[in-house]
Amino acid sequence: MSYDKILIVVLFLLALILVQLLIKYRGKGLLPTLPKTSSFTDLNIRARLPLSKSDRADVISVGKQSFLLVFAKGHSPSIIELSTENQQFVNVSED
Repeated sequence: MSYDKILIVVLFLLALILVQLLIKYRGKGLLPTLPKTSSFTDLNIRARLPLSKSDRADVISVGKQSFLLVFAKGHSPSIIELSTENQQFVNVSED
């Protein structure tokens, strides 16, 4: 092997180490500038119903809103907002 190939590999490894150090130490300054996403902290899956082997329906709640998501193979998920009137969720334990 010639020395130019070894030099290229060493320079590439040094560049990767430099990028890693920049991300490690500059990344700490980047985190406080990102917006706080407190609106997604109250995201819950309320119910999950398997409709078939590859299809399912989920009821999720985000804050005070609830949505029905229907997942079907080969189709994009359907999202339906549920009304907030008379919502009742019953916790069913599977034994």
